[in-house]
Amino acid sequence: MPIVRIELSPGRTHEQKAKYVEEVTKLTSDVLNCPVESIDVIFVEIPPTNWAHAGKFYATPKQE
Repeated sequence: MPIVRIELSPGRTHEQKAKYVEEVTKLTSDVLNCPVESIDVIFVEIPPTNWAHAGKFYATPKQE
């Protein structure tokens, strides 16, 4: 059972994710020669306060 895990920042609509799931499921099925029923797609949304690139966070957490 292939599992496709997508890590991304929040902000995509349900419709965008649904289209992505449809396309990546078809591609995975074609390339790996497996039934679409065996494919899972998981979205992990990471807030900018927990994501850094080149030594800097995309967002700074708010101070309380």
